[in-house]
Amino acid sequence: MSSAMERLIDRTPLEIWFMISSFIPRPFLRQLYAVNRTFLEISAQTRYEEVTFYKFDKNTKSLCRILNDPSTGRGVLTRRVKVQPWLVQPRVKPSKKRSFWNFVKGALDPQFAQRKTQAWVEKRMKKDIKRVSDTVSGLENLSEYSLEWKEDWGYHRELYQAFTAPLISRIGDRLVKLSLNVPMGVLSELARINLPHLEHFSISLCAKKLSQTEIKYIFDAFVIFVNNLLHTLTSLSITSRVPSPELDLATFFQMLGVFPRLQRFSLCMPFDGSQLSDTGVVVQFLNKHRETLRSIQFTTNRCSATANPTEQSKLWIPNILSSLDTPYPQLCDVHIALRPLKADLTPIFKFLSLHSGQISHLSLVEQNLKYAEVAELLNTILNDSEQSPLRRLHLRLERLSRPLLEMLASRLPSLARLELTFAEVIATAAHAGHDGALAHSKERQFELFREQLRANRQVYASWAINTIGIHNESRYPPFSSLERILVNVIPGLAHFIDLKPEPDGRHL
Repeated sequence: MSSAMERLIDRTPLEIWFMISSFIPRPFLRQLYAVNRTFLEISAQTRYEEVTFYKFDKNTKSLCRILNDPSTGRGVLTRRVKVQPWLVQPRVKPSKKRSFWNFVKGALDPQFAQRKTQAWVEKRMKKDIKRVSDTVSGLENLSEYSLEWKEDWGYHRELYQAFTAPLISRIGDRLVKLSLNVPMGVLSELARINLPHLEHFSISLCAKKLSQTEIKYIFDAFVIFVNNLLHTLTSLSITSRVPSPELDLATFFQMLGVFPRLQRFSLCMPFDGSQLSDTGVVVQFLNKHRETLRSIQFTTNRCSATANPTEQSKLWIPNILSSLDTPYPQLCDVHIALRPLKADLTPIFKFLSLHSGQISHLSLVEQNLKYAEVAELLNTILNDSEQSPLRRLHLRLERLSRPLLEMLASRLPSLARLELTFAEVIATAAHAGHDGALAHSKERQFELFREQLRANRQVYASWAINTIGIHNESRYPPFSSLERILVNVIPGLAHFIDLKPEPDGRHL
């Protein structure tokens, strides 16, 4: 590199380098630490801004040492910490001397080896807990903390106990956002914790084999912690999942108080509604916050094969929405799972009609919408108005077609972001009376789709769309082929994103 170029780089303000770095994908940004001193700092900030502890080995020990060392200045960069407690494995190869004496003791005491292994695991857990807890509690700029668990993971209860109440109590004065997905038994220990600045709280519940009495005891203590957030809480997210045969969220909702600043509410549970015996308690909770809520989200996850829900419980989302018959004046963001599948969409459309002049973000997922249903949705959103405040739309479609895209462009000219999930691409929409059979192969359908888009490109000339994200479940046509044609015919399109879901599992 020439000296003139080096001087130019040195004179470039730090703010400019940060702006440049915002256009570089984060995984690549971490590799640019050798470009110059500024990129070294940017790379370090990217590396240490979010830290995940998912095992304890030499690399984790080194990370703790770096974060704890004030001379490196890396600890002050960390804003977010995620902990996924690990399994402590017994030592594989003890020394020869120890092996000999262990053999002798094992010959005299059949339980010796088991006790020895358990003692070693417990000693190692205490070391891991201390190192991680001391490191996390020393991060002075920490504002977000997440603790994760999956019911099918093996786990040490001691780690979850240590990383829940004891650690949260040490960092509570800094936390703005807290996400807990832990074995339910440890939640009762949170009652005494005070989080004076917490604004966002997310809880995921899995009761497994706990009885109703045990769950009630846990909720009695846990709800004290939640209700103590009344002065600061702006976002509340509640998720429940299987296996939880005795879990009833109605018990929890009945205990919840009022949160004067609550703006965002999210509820996710098995789609059959088996974990909510009374939708009325959710309606009552929402109506207490009618004047402040800006975002409502109802989504679902898998249900238990052994559950025996009633027909009404399966309609938990439509029943809640149909009971919200008074407009929410601040509501602008709505995310709804269209469950049960093939159910009447009238309650959902009626709820949207109540707020048609104010919704800027709308997401309807889990059910494939037909062309006619999307047309009805747009009629509901516009409600005889030529303009809609809608800026972001996420839909799951039966098929992506040229008429459907044209309808979205012409009826929602101010839309900025569109996200679509679909099963196939066709040239012409399947209207009422269509038998569903396609007259051409999928390759020919896409060829016609491209030809018709090019022939009608004037429809998209004034469309304000900036970003389109897609998830094509059929994998044909390829993502790159769709990107080429849509970027070519939509002048304002700057970002084309693949929405393919990430694989479920631990982030390594």
